[in-house]
Amino acid sequence: METRMGELSGRLSERVRFEGRDEVRGEAGDRVSGWTPRFERWALVEPVRRADATADRGEAVQSARRWRITIRGGVRPTLAMRIRWRGETLRPTAIEVDPATPDRIVVAAEDDDSRGSGDAA
Repeated sequence: METRMGELSGRLSERVRFEGRDEVRGEAGDRVSGWTPRFERWALVEPVRRADATADRGEAVQSARRWRITIRGGVRPTLAMRIRWRGETLRPTAIEVDPATPDRIVVAAEDDDSRGSGDAA
């Protein structure tokens, strides 16, 4: 019989990278911030159904795409990090560690192009 970990590992088919923001001194002595890789993991990345578009002053408003990312435990993602996946930049919105399944971490995330602009992947 397959274990819970075995069931999860067979579904982790996407590579994701978690990055944290660092501040360093630039050549001119000014502060420059950038993103530094913290860890990479195999993940299960699933889309979360988008809320229906809503009308605001007669215009349709679309929300950012949302994702559920499941990774193995043993790391500590934070909401201040960003996630790089398939060239996309995702912003974590929630992190769930369920005591019933301590072998995994579920991260809710949404598209965030503002954190990716100007930074290398």
